[in-house]
Amino acid sequence: GGFVISGAMLYGFQPPKSNAIAYLFAFPSVSNMLSSWCQYEALKYVSFPTQMLFKCFKLFPIMLMGTLLGTKSYPPYDYIVALCIGIGIVVFLISTEPLEFGQDSIGETETIGGTICGILLLFFFLVFDSFTGQYQARLFNEFPELSAYTMMFMVNTFSMIFSFITLLHTHELYDACTFVINHADMHIHLIVFSIASTIGQLFIFKTIKAFGPVIFAICMNTRIILSILLSSLLYSHTISGSGLLGLFLVFAAIAYRIKRKTEGKQLIKWAGMNDHRSIEVFHEWHEHCDM
Repeated sequence: GGFVISGAMLYGFQPPKSNAIAYLFAFPSVSNMLSSWCQYEALKYVSFPTQMLFKCFKLFPIMLMGTLLGTKSYPPYDYIVALCIGIGIVVFLISTEPLEFGQDSIGETETIGGTICGILLLFFFLVFDSFTGQYQARLFNEFPELSAYTMMFMVNTFSMIFSFITLLHTHELYDACTFVINHADMHIHLIVFSIASTIGQLFIFKTIKAFGPVIFAICMNTRIILSILLSSLLYSHTISGSGLLGLFLVFAAIAYRIKRKTEGKQLIKWAGMNDHRSIEVFHEWHEHCDM
């Protein structure tokens, strides 16, 4: 579904051609598939709140991976901000849902070995997930003409190929096709899911291209907070004092990062400004509006 829709969008919008070699897109495709597999497989051994706990600190591996790949280096205060955001989300999550180790996602008791296996899977999830965003940012930096539409189509193409090979190797292709054919009611859901996920990918790639994977990760962490907060307001759930403290830590850390990023910079570009820093100022302004 994603392959077909992204191909249609690529054909319809006709972005400029890129000089990027095709095989380069296989790396983020594989890492994205592995990160998805790790996080879903981990739910067999750990609970969903435990998985969310690990996701709260994904900013650290993203910044470390960026330094490792040479995409970007980050100042020390960015690591402090990442720590505060992670701690704030953890405090907020624990105040809304109990964190229980030794249980899987359906509440059954898990052995120590199973719990360790789940934690290792979550660790590899963070590694592969951080590699995906930073490597895509690296491609965007190396090939400025590369568009989000091209990136989305190429990644989906390799994902489709690798998924097909995996299903063949595990002898699950026939069962998967049979299941889809025998359950006609799910067809509309597959179509809607494919459209929604493809559009979501487009916004992800555009965000990474314009602002980088760290800003994208901050947006995702903020989304977690806002979704839980909105749910609490809609269903009249009370937010404890520790939950409010967690909210304060998250938004205070984001505000501090904005302050440090804007020190000595003019955020508003008036008509007639054409100095060499205008592009940098433009990106900083949108980065802070995006958060």
